[in-house]
Amino acid sequence: MNNMLSALTAITLTVCMLPAIPCTTANAITNDEIVDEQLSMPIVSIDTLGNSVNTKESYTDAKVTIYDENGTIDTQNADIAIRLRGNVTLNLDKKSYRFKFPKKTNPLSFGDGAAKSWNLVANYYDTSLLRNMAAYHLGDMLDGMPYSANCRSVEVYVNGTYQGVYLMTEAVNVAKSRINITENPALIEDNGYLVEMSWYDCDYPFYVEHQQYDVKSDLSPDVEISKQQVDYISGYMDDALKALKSGNKKSAEQYIDIASLIDNYIANEICKNVDSGWDSYYISKDAGGKLTFNPMWDYDLALGNFIDVKGMDAEEGLTVYNVSNCNANSNQWLCYAVQNDWFRNAVTQRWQEVYERVKTLPEFVTIEAEKNAASYERNFTKWNTLGKKVFSEPDEIAELTTHKAHADYLSRWLENRIAWFNTYFASDNWKKGVLLDENEKPIDPYNAVAVSTLMFWGGTGEIDMDSPGFTAQASNNMWGGGQALSTGLMMFNGQKYRLSFDYVAPDTASINYRIQANHDNYMPYMNGTVKPDSTQHFETEFTAGTDDANCAFVLEFKGSGTVKVEHLSLVSLEEEKITGDVNADGKFDIADVVLLQKWLLAVPDAKLADWEAADLCKDNRLDVFDLCLMKRELLKGK
Repeated sequence: MNNMLSALTAITLTVCMLPAIPCTTANAITNDEIVDEQLSMPIVSIDTLGNSVNTKESYTDAKVTIYDENGTIDTQNADIAIRLRGNVTLNLDKKSYRFKFPKKTNPLSFGDGAAKSWNLVANYYDTSLLRNMAAYHLGDMLDGMPYSANCRSVEVYVNGTYQGVYLMTEAVNVAKSRINITENPALIEDNGYLVEMSWYDCDYPFYVEHQQYDVKSDLSPDVEISKQQVDYISGYMDDALKALKSGNKKSAEQYIDIASLIDNYIANEICKNVDSGWDSYYISKDAGGKLTFNPMWDYDLALGNFIDVKGMDAEEGLTVYNVSNCNANSNQWLCYAVQNDWFRNAVTQRWQEVYERVKTLPEFVTIEAEKNAASYERNFTKWNTLGKKVFSEPDEIAELTTHKAHADYLSRWLENRIAWFNTYFASDNWKKGVLLDENEKPIDPYNAVAVSTLMFWGGTGEIDMDSPGFTAQASNNMWGGGQALSTGLMMFNGQKYRLSFDYVAPDTASINYRIQANHDNYMPYMNGTVKPDSTQHFETEFTAGTDDANCAFVLEFKGSGTVKVEHLSLVSLEEEKITGDVNADGKFDIADVVLLQKWLLAVPDAKLADWEAADLCKDNRLDVFDLCLMKRELLKGK
């Protein structure tokens, strides 16, 4: 879920310790009676054997019986181990589960092969119950990604009590029929790795640039070897990201399976995935292979189902977190990729290849909803969410009172979004790297506030998403004037920043500002007060004293009168660089020319400490023309 939800963590941790499944219930029915109730979907009936399933940290024993859509037994009274799954969704009454068989099994035969681990996803925040299914089907269409999770909608009973419609899916793990990479935990470079980008608690965390990752595949039980394994994959990914950031296609291709990155970008953009840089973003690397971007995962808040980030619900425009690398939710791989001409050209070419397939996705949603209409509707006899606000969906979605209306909305949204891309990917704007928002205006990828989550706490105030800015009534009460917040900003130790905004305010008011941690004790890193004057503009520069990839910029409106703040901007300031100093030793000499030449020839150990210093052509890429200009500049100095 979005980083804005971090405040819910304490609640989540408390609730997930409560019993999630009653051991017995007055409404329990037998499996024979369950089949008598069957409508159109397969049925999964779980017996927890008197145990409570109340944590995602450990499994408990249970039995499962599965019926296909015709009421025929597919799996009878099989042993399983089951636990909860999810993060923020652990707080919900409709829980999601992960279960595993003692031996590899392919229930309902919808997977690509047998495996032990499977999921039952509640999709409570998605009243259509179809967004994850649509996203995974899209993944199947984009076969540049080697794997997309197979799934089916099923009706679930636990201890004889109806629990609603769930999406039964393959779990994301290493297996021949899933992430098919080498598993040899005794080795380092000759081992395969499955990695998840996630800001939640991790078992084997490491950082690439600012982003946190976790190794999800098996590592060695030997602590020293496992450390070397984490160091190896983190180092490889760091080199890959630097190569992508350099703009040099040849260098990027040394580390990255470009076809998978292109399809992954197209998929995440179509879905407008708010979590693409926060959680559930998977990358794998096989022994001797390259970074491969797959599979797609967790799209209940995507596909127009989220409004707390500007433009995220719109059918038009790019996803801001895939464009700007200055926010905690930003996806660094996609942000750097779209800056490259060669990548955008490749996306255009790939779109032409897959468009005829992709444009059938809205019809897929409609057919699935109609085929299983009775089962989808019955879900809402258990969970009364139709016509109500469930989480952060647009009002247009919250007001829909039937499942058919939700499915039709999703289908139309997809149809319009795919049509927008069909025009945009062929446009001069895309070709030239003009990245448009939902209003067809260029996105400023360097202004952290412009791509942040804007919120207002306490008091009365209005948010201007487009400016961006706020209007509020100033007050001396603790919460009277309220707090305006821009959240999810990144800050790095030693980096210089410029904070600026315009304002209109009477001399009876003042504006307190600060940048603080957006978590834990909300420690302030810098702060001050603006007293209105004739300039109606405020600007200050500061150097960050710590690393924190999840900060908030806060405004408080004190005194009295109406205060309007506009054109908020927080940008990092680049230090003046020495042209040509690619090894970053503080001088430009023959060593820099030799290093760039080796790098262009893809010599394995040739790594640029500062690739931008070599971009003498100022076209955001490195090639032989830059090398020629470097040689010319070096000769000038002799």
